[in-house]
Amino acid sequence: MLSLDLLRQHPDLVRKGLQKRQVSVALEEIVRLAEQRDGLARRCEGLYGSLKNLREQCRAAPVSQRARLEQQITSIGEEIRTLELQIADLETHLRLSLLPLPNLPHSDVPTGFLRSANRELRRWGVPMSFYFPPRSYRELGSELGILDSVAGSRLSGNQFMVVRGPGARLLRALVTFALDFFTHEWDYREVQLPLLMKYGALLAAGQFPPLETQSYSCQADELYLNPGGATSLVNLYSDMLLTAETMPVRLVTWTPVFHRDGGSASLPPSAARLPWHQLSEVQLLLLVAPNESYTVLQTLLFQIETLLQRLELAYRVVMLCSGQLPFAAAMTLTIEAWLPAQRRFLPLASMSNHEGFLTRRANIRYRSPAGQIDYPHSLGACALSIEQTLATILEVYQQADGSVVVPKVLRPMMGLSLLTSH
Repeated sequence: MLSLDLLRQHPDLVRKGLQKRQVSVALEEIVRLAEQRDGLARRCEGLYGSLKNLREQCRAAPVSQRARLEQQITSIGEEIRTLELQIADLETHLRLSLLPLPNLPHSDVPTGFLRSANRELRRWGVPMSFYFPPRSYRELGSELGILDSVAGSRLSGNQFMVVRGPGARLLRALVTFALDFFTHEWDYREVQLPLLMKYGALLAAGQFPPLETQSYSCQADELYLNPGGATSLVNLYSDMLLTAETMPVRLVTWTPVFHRDGGSASLPPSAARLPWHQLSEVQLLLLVAPNESYTVLQTLLFQIETLLQRLELAYRVVMLCSGQLPFAAAMTLTIEAWLPAQRRFLPLASMSNHEGFLTRRANIRYRSPAGQIDYPHSLGACALSIEQTLATILEVYQQADGSVVVPKVLRPMMGLSLLTSH
């Protein structure tokens, strides 16, 4: 959620930031509501002072004067209750006005609305070249007997996939590889979240309202399947006051994600993305001091690049433009691998700095070593999109006979070095 102080003190800055995301809103109305609330709050504080004085006078007054003072006390008490109801109503209206507003882009983020405005930062590795026409992951998966869309459709409908045998084992190996990498080498704490979440939790995570229409819901219990995004981890710290000793927070989880449009809300739209309604991801959350968050973002990028380099997948690093940013992000970096058969880049990982947007929304605060109370900055990442990495491995490591070489780092977990149709 945007800072109300920033909005009131620098409305032009906020307006320009929202325009970069093609969002237009009447900021004056929000400021008016805030000023009205503050005016009532000041009046309420003054009445509390008067009430305190009257109670002291009543205790010291002769019995003959107490009835008049008690009547005044009752009258002021009723006025305070009326004002508090009005303040609560204005607080609700203010929150409802701020919740739909996205985060403001960082000044380094390129301005634009199409994928062509994204900024490529660098590349690693050499895309695989073949002496034969490369086949798509769909063809390879079907011929190897590991991707079964017919069974998926029979069970759940179109754009659901059953992954069989060595393919399922490869998915499991990718999850284990990524979780071990972050927990053993980078000291992340592993957690497992419920797949069904309350509306309020998704609202605090910045996934609702923008993803509400794309989420699967259980209406009877008012629960929703996780639509994607490490921001869900933020809810573990809602309404908490952290200390300098408990910072930074580093969490990692593996979770299925569900999206009615197909793909994942954690990754930017891509023509090459898997259109499946159910995917899975290894996700990260970090809570850090505000002055450290962009340094931590670069560290996070290094960690995820190292993960993909061990899989020996050529990739590029891209900074998303303002119009492509996720709702809660001030800056987002993606890592995209080259699919040789489709001749397109496919996002495998994405990381965002939300600054104080989500912690303010979820009311997460921390006390600095100097004793100051502030909102920590949060960073979230899809460190590895498991099924999209599987698709990339199938295309990149394919052989002329239709077999697929297993990446070296996964062979100990897989117990085999080659996927074949036999």
